[in-house]
Amino acid sequence: MNWKPAHPAFRALLNAFLQQTTPVYIVGGVVRDFLLGKAHQLTDLDLVLGQAALPTAQRVADQLGWNFYALDPARDVARLVFSSTNGEPLVCDVASMRGDSIEADLWVRDFTINAMAFALDSADQPRLIDVWNGQRDLAQRVLRRVSAASLAEDSVRLLRAVRFANQLNFTLDEETRLQIKRLSATLRLTSPERVRDELWKMLLTDQAAQAIDDLHKLGLLGYVLPEIAGLIDIEQSYPHYQDVYQHTLQTIRKAVQIRNWIKGQPPSATEPAPPLWQKALEPWHVHLRHHFANPMAVGHPRADWLVWHALFHDVGKPATRTAEVQPGGSVRYRFFEHDRVGAEMATQRLTAFHFSRPEIALARAVIEGHMRPHLLDASFVGQPLGRRARYRFFRDVGGKQFEQPAGVDTALLAMADYQAIYKATPPPNWNGYLKHVTDLLAFAFTEHGWTEVQKKPLLDGYTLMARFNLTPGRQVGQLLEQLLEAQAAGEIQTAEEALQLASSWLHENPN
Repeated sequence: MNWKPAHPAFRALLNAFLQQTTPVYIVGGVVRDFLLGKAHQLTDLDLVLGQAALPTAQRVADQLGWNFYALDPARDVARLVFSSTNGEPLVCDVASMRGDSIEADLWVRDFTINAMAFALDSADQPRLIDVWNGQRDLAQRVLRRVSAASLAEDSVRLLRAVRFANQLNFTLDEETRLQIKRLSATLRLTSPERVRDELWKMLLTDQAAQAIDDLHKLGLLGYVLPEIAGLIDIEQSYPHYQDVYQHTLQTIRKAVQIRNWIKGQPPSATEPAPPLWQKALEPWHVHLRHHFANPMAVGHPRADWLVWHALFHDVGKPATRTAEVQPGGSVRYRFFEHDRVGAEMATQRLTAFHFSRPEIALARAVIEGHMRPHLLDASFVGQPLGRRARYRFFRDVGGKQFEQPAGVDTALLAMADYQAIYKATPPPNWNGYLKHVTDLLAFAFTEHGWTEVQKKPLLDGYTLMARFNLTPGRQVGQLLEQLLEAQAAGEIQTAEEALQLASSWLHENPN
């Protein structure tokens, strides 16, 4: 079997470990992905040694210049990290063997497809060890527990089962499925950080909506995302054609498509042709990639948050639903302020998951603002969005809180939401709606738009106070905001025009 990691730093690392001990065992996902033909972009490696891992890994790190971390001293697990030239770190976790053989070590792993190992006597020629028929399950595309103890000993593996099934497009073995249902309540014992990390990986897949629905079908959703479980069977009125839960899943599907396009990932094989929104947004693709490439936290690109925003965008609906009986006996459901309530609920859940403050702040702004593009579209039917309306949108959705405006994220979430509202594809007035979305993007990314107004105002507060003998306070702030809005609307273009407008405003509002 001709196996060799593509990155030279990994090859050097394996050679260094082989100088310390033989054999060295490569375990877990790397073996699985190699057998599936997916290991060409290897950035994570898991090794098992037949001797103490921490001191061995420390010596190798010192020899090669990798960063060393004692990841879990109690279990003798180390992590080595190498910063490659392309900016993506290479990570190698090193552990000592559990039990008296590699077979015993593999017995305590989670699923058969992850319970295989390459035994290395040299860096180029591995021997495959597969005592639990992982190759068979790979061929049959089945996700099967190694043993009943595999799931019972670590409840986060219940979530990993859902993640792997959707990531690899595998089917859960029936015994594995039944045990997951029986063990679902044990998720209450799992730390929120571990739940968060599994959910993050789950929502990175193309099948993010199916993964959420699998959590529901397996009885896991209420333990990890109770707000989403609370959306089930919450009916809505026209133009919605699904309950809030199914609508949320459909919004997630649309958000996944948008995320993947922004990141340059190939479209799904199930898409017969590029959707209309891609053509509309194509002129802004470079700007969008730049906007969404900035990570909100380490390992969390902003583009990946689009799916989380879709997940939480309507969580406020159950708490705000009212029912109005119409003439003829039909019922109309309303959800006043569900955006505001939902933003608060999402903030609480994301805080419990220990996401970073910038991530939580962005989610709150986007969810609270996700109805505004719909309202703008309804207010400007058949005509472009006014510049003043565009300015107010970006001001009110996140305002100056973020270096890259939250209004862009909000517009794309609204675009996913709008498609999910209607059964028809494309939805009614889709071309008009897309035109309004691109009006917002144009204001965000072109000169004389949001960024220029914020970074290059015609006047500052000191100039206003000196010219009009004002004292610091609310009046100066209001005056600056009026001038920024007039500048954004194109009503003033020079400092002198701004001073004239300020003079008129002060004359009309002396107090």
